[in-house]
Amino acid sequence: MKRLRLLPLLLTAAMLFGCAAGPETDGAARIAAPKAAAVRGMKKDGSSVGEREKLSEGYRDALKAFCTRAAREGLGREETENEIISPVSLFFATAALAGTAEGKTRDELLQVLGMEEAMIEAETEKLLHNMNIDDSMGRLQAAGSLWLADAFAAAIDAEAAKAFADRYGMELWRVDFAAASAAKQLAAWVREHTNGNLGDAEAFQTDPQTALMLLNTVYYKDEWLDRFNADKTEADTFHNADGSETECDFLNATYGIHGFSRYENGRVGATVSSLQLKHGVMTFILPDEGCTPYDLLADEAAFAAIVSGDCEGGVGEVVWQIPKFDYAADTDLAAALRAMGVTAAFDPQQADFSALLNAESEMPLWVSGVRQQARISVNEDGVEAAAYTRIEYAGSPMPTGRADMILDRPFLYYISAEGGMLFAGIVNRM
Repeated sequence: MKRLRLLPLLLTAAMLFGCAAGPETDGAARIAAPKAAAVRGMKKDGSSVGEREKLSEGYRDALKAFCTRAAREGLGREETENEIISPVSLFFATAALAGTAEGKTRDELLQVLGMEEAMIEAETEKLLHNMNIDDSMGRLQAAGSLWLADAFAAAIDAEAAKAFADRYGMELWRVDFAAASAAKQLAAWVREHTNGNLGDAEAFQTDPQTALMLLNTVYYKDEWLDRFNADKTEADTFHNADGSETECDFLNATYGIHGFSRYENGRVGATVSSLQLKHGVMTFILPDEGCTPYDLLADEAAFAAIVSGDCEGGVGEVVWQIPKFDYAADTDLAAALRAMGVTAAFDPQQADFSALLNAESEMPLWVSGVRQQARISVNEDGVEAAAYTRIEYAGSPMPTGRADMILDRPFLYYISAEGGMLFAGIVNRM
C-alpha cells in the first residue's frame, strides 16, 4: 500500500511556506507551484500578526533531542576550519525520508526521530507555521522542492506527487540530471530562497543516476534586541585553532545584569551565555582554557547538559567581546545520519522507498547522498544565516558573579527559534 499521504508535508524543511516561482530555464519544468501561506510577524506598534501554534511536549522534546544529537554528529569533523550546519533542516529531511519509506527503513528513521508517524503528521505542520516569520525586524522562512528526473519518469508516481504538491504547497519540478544546465537550475532555485546567500552552481555536481532530488532551504535574518554600538567595535586578536593569530574586528558590550552559566564535570568546562534576538536567541559556548569545542562535542552528557541548560546558573556582569564573522561551510551529513542510526536508507539492498514508485515498478531506490551548505554573518546589527539540505535518491538569582565572554579563541554557538536549533557552528579561525 502506498504511503504518499505524508510525502508533501515532510519532504522539505518547509513546504507549507509560500515560495516564489523558481528558475524557469531550459531543461527544467515546474509541474506544481506552491500555494500562499499565512505569514507571522510583528507590527511596528508591537502588535503581532498571526498566532503561534502550540506544539505537544513530546514533539518539542523529540525535536530538541534530535537537533542536539545532529549538532554533535554533524560538527566536529574539521579541527581547524570553521563549521556550520542546520540541525532543524536535517530534522525535516529525516522526517521526509520516514514519510516516504517502508519496513525496516521507515522503522529506523522513526527511531532516530524519536517519535511515531502520527506525531510527525500532526505536529510538523504547526512547527512550519511557527517558523514562517517576515516583518520589519527579521525573517525566518523556508522553502522546499522535489525534483523528478526525466530519465526515471516512468517509474515515479508523478501524478500522485503532483496532487499532494497542489494540496500542501510544495514545488514539484522535472529536470534532466544528465544535462549540463541542471546544476545551474538547482543553484538558481537555492539562491532565490536564501536571499542570495547560497547557490553556487559548482556545489551541484549532478549525477545522471539520480532519480529524485530533495532540496530545502532555511533563511534567517534577525536583529539583536540590544544592538552593539559600532563606535565600540575595535580590532583585537583571535587565537586560531591551529596556533596562529588573526587580527579582526570585535563587537564589544558590557551588561551589568545578565544571565550566564558554568559547566564543569572534571573533564571539560565551559562558560555559556546567550544574546537575545528579536525572533530568537544566539547562545555562545566558550570552552575553558585547555579545552576545545571538540572536547565538549565528544562528551555527549556535557554537550546535552549545556544545550538543555542543566548548568550552574548565575546573574551578574557579563563582558562581551565577539568577533565579527562571515563564513560558509559545506558538510556531508550522510555520516551524521549513519552515526545516529540510519543505515538501511543508504543500502541499495535494504532501502525501501517504494512509496515513491508506481505500483508496477520494481526499480530499487535508495539515498545516495545527504549534503548541507550553510552560511552565517554576525555584525553590530544582528545575524543573517541560511542553509540548504540536498538529499539525492539514486536508482539504480541576584547578581553574584561575573562572566567574561571574550571570544578570542575557538568557540561554539547555536541559534534557536520556535523550539528548533536553526544553526550550530564552531569558529576555529578568523
